[in-house]
Amino acid sequence: MNPYLPAAASPQPRACKAQALSLGLLLCLVSTARADGDEPFEDEPRLDAAAIVQPALLSAPNATVAPEARVHGYMARFALDTPFGPLAAESVELLAIRQAEIPAIETLEQASRRGAFAHALGEKFKKTGQSIWQVVSHPVGTVAGLPAGVARYFRKQIERWSGRAQSVSDRAARELGVDGDPFRGAQAPMSSARAALPGEITQKVDKPWYGSVGKEIGREARRQLDYSKMRRQIAQHLGVDPSSSNPLLRERLDTLAWAAVAGNFTAGTALDAVGGTAAEVMSVGGRLNSLVWELDEENLRERNRVRIARWCSDEFALRQFLRRGGFNDSLRTALADELDQLKPAKGCNDLIEIGAGTRSELEARYLVNALRLLRSQQAQGGELFVVGAALAWRSGDGNRLLLPLPLDWLSWTADMGEFFAARQFRIEDKSLLIGGEASATAQRALARRGWNLHLRLPYAGAPAYADDLSQGLPTALERSETPQLCVGDVAETAACL
Repeated sequence: MNPYLPAAASPQPRACKAQALSLGLLLCLVSTARADGDEPFEDEPRLDAAAIVQPALLSAPNATVAPEARVHGYMARFALDTPFGPLAAESVELLAIRQAEIPAIETLEQASRRGAFAHALGEKFKKTGQSIWQVVSHPVGTVAGLPAGVARYFRKQIERWSGRAQSVSDRAARELGVDGDPFRGAQAPMSSARAALPGEITQKVDKPWYGSVGKEIGREARRQLDYSKMRRQIAQHLGVDPSSSNPLLRERLDTLAWAAVAGNFTAGTALDAVGGTAAEVMSVGGRLNSLVWELDEENLRERNRVRIARWCSDEFALRQFLRRGGFNDSLRTALADELDQLKPAKGCNDLIEIGAGTRSELEARYLVNALRLLRSQQAQGGELFVVGAALAWRSGDGNRLLLPLPLDWLSWTADMGEFFAARQFRIEDKSLLIGGEASATAQRALARRGWNLHLRLPYAGAPAYADDLSQGLPTALERSETPQLCVGDVAETAACL
């Protein structure tokens, strides 16, 4: 009996065919896989970039992609060289997003060098806006969380996720204040505002802007509100996400938004100065919800709270999710969109608790894409639940299980071996939904464990993978092991099998 299959399931059929010979001999070809059914663990590979992504992502103007991508934490990582500086993309999805953002960076760079923007960006503005710039560009919440990859979801030691998430939340709360907003309270943003930007010459000031009183406070508050609105309008004009984590884009959006506020530009004047025509909303990574441009941060957060509360009953976990972790406002909105589509009967509280514990945009995108994979299988209703710290779904009667893995490349690692040994997977009807590819070793190991494998599964916003990932991957796909020749009577052949 295969220990990885439920008792009611039949053993995995053999890939060999027996043929009786006239002399009572039996000849068959069987794989020389280990008798216990286990597969050897493997290292994550380095892949040719051209073997994993579509050619268009490697030939975009003003960007050169390194020819090799390293798979780390089941995601392919790329290095880009642009005229504006180097960029890193931690997945195929983020590579497409970074490529799509480069024209916007180019437009913003040109706008900053001409006309009204160039004047507003003079030395006087740079000096007076310095302390504000530090707070906006480097909020404490970004510094508090350490970057990590989606591999954390599959590690056995993350079984008490709630405690870990709460620990992260408590630490962030001490630094950000009760509600996690770095712009509330005079002392809240102190740690980031005092930290100098790389290469920056700090200047001595008598009073920080957030500690001032009287009219100056009102003036700065209005400037912040105008800044946020202007920044969203510029982002919408260029068709980019105002919450993008791209440092080259964020820097230029911040700069021009503050310049527009300092120069008392109207929205029309500012957008005319940016130039070009209104860009179509970029579709890579899923079409953005227009709310991310229309609503300010607080109103968008409240809108998302109301929407998510339809499916989640834990108010404390929801508050944590809205202000903690690797989710930005755009990704929280995307998660709310997916919940509205899936309409889960149970499990939303577990989902947002994991969301509050994410530490990077990569992890946040993983959760959103996991929901999108489920939606592609019409998994409405049912129950969301957590295995380790990964998201899974089961039908209302508990007889069907779906495990969405929006990964670029699944290797059979020791962590994966432990993860798939979880007792929650001891069910007969179980399907594995993989966004990208899996190594031959991983496919064999999972098939032996009774999984129905679905590779390169299309879903909304799916990454632009190469048409055939199996080509040009000599370091990732191992050849089938040499067949073994079994000759003998029926009893001897059965023993060989």
